[in-house]
Amino acid sequence: MREGVNDDRPERKSEERRFVARAASAEINGRRVNEAIERGTESAREAVFVCECGNLGCTETVELTIAEYELVRSSFDRFLVIPGHEIESVEDVVERHDRYLVVAKRDGQAVAMAAVTDDRDGG
Repeated sequence: MREGVNDDRPERKSEERRFVARAASAEINGRRVNEAIERGTESAREAVFVCECGNLGCTETVELTIAEYELVRSSFDRFLVIPGHEIESVEDVVERHDRYLVVAKRDGQAVAMAAVTDDRDGG
């Protein structure tokens, strides 16, 4: 950090809040896509799911069993991401697998957004 620069200035905090909201929105949209994929493949054992990362424009996919995806969705604040797509300032990696990671929201704003948009009971 440069001497004399205050990272607690209001503009910086506002910028960080916008970044968190944008990343959380992108992750929520990815989760909505995957929920639709899962609904459309009820009789299938596996499906191709999209990365639920907060990186705008991400088009990465990963094949998972429906059971694996259900484990990711065991809590409203958990999201499926491709390794390398986690955003350390917003989330914690809670599971590591060969093909994918499971991240959980850490930031209060992102947690609240994930909770409000979770369509599953008990989320």
